[in-house]
Amino acid sequence: MPFSVRILRFFGILLLGVCALGVAAISWAYLIEPNLLFVRQVDYRIPQWNGRGSPLKVVVAGDLHLMPTAFDEVRVLRYVQRIMQLKPDLILLVGDYARGSSKNASMNPQKAAQLLQGLEAPCGVFAIQGNHDFTFGWNNWKKELTHAGIRILADKSVLITLNDGRRLQLSGLLDSFRHSKKQLPERQSPNIPHIVLCHRPEIDHILSEGDADFIISGHTHGGQIRLPFNLLWFEASPEHTQPYTYPWHISAGNKYLITKGLGTSTLPLRFNCPPEIYLLTLH
Repeated sequence: MPFSVRILRFFGILLLGVCALGVAAISWAYLIEPNLLFVRQVDYRIPQWNGRGSPLKVVVAGDLHLMPTAFDEVRVLRYVQRIMQLKPDLILLVGDYARGSSKNASMNPQKAAQLLQGLEAPCGVFAIQGNHDFTFGWNNWKKELTHAGIRILADKSVLITLNDGRRLQLSGLLDSFRHSKKQLPERQSPNIPHIVLCHRPEIDHILSEGDADFIISGHTHGGQIRLPFNLLWFEASPEHTQPYTYPWHISAGNKYLITKGLGTSTLPLRFNCPPEIYLLTLH
């Protein structure tokens, strides 16, 4: 066989192999990985509690991006079941229950709330708004989630008192937080831990030193597609030019716990970035 023919055959086989690998990768990213679910365990020591009391188990979930399909109804029920298996003391939902900006592309608030009403925790279930939750109107989401027993934090705080007397301040921001520092609820006391829920991890400009112990966010989806060495990522924050670090991210001296979320948005793919919830243990 002439040398030139052998070369052509070699590159032909190589091209077919690359194409096959590409098809396999896309199939995985579209059909398999988005339907996985990982529980990531994260620990944080609360200095104000001085080692007192039992650890507080907190589940953090976000970016469900629910579509109006029977498949997504099953998906959210599976998430609820898995969360309840963890026996959390507190459940935090960090926004984006809707998918996209079209009502035709998103599950409606009433149906979504019915599916989420199985969430229960001794210290409560709390939710904040995401940037996609203007679909169907945020007031509709707020009303339906409230009917399902989920407390909405919209530019306000609650003070949670545990059975042993320890206290925790929990604040939540609307997605319009970027416009004014006035929307950030005031810290009640430096002796009480203060956790802020904000869908987007981009609130450095309204935070002063000591405003919060840490911020819990979603929104980024972890990039959804992450190739090794950060060769490619699609984090949903165009203002942020470098990839976030997970689970903890430090920016301008502020500490963020960022979840990669459960759903997909415009790009219906996940690769090397499976859906996740956090089991955050506060010591």
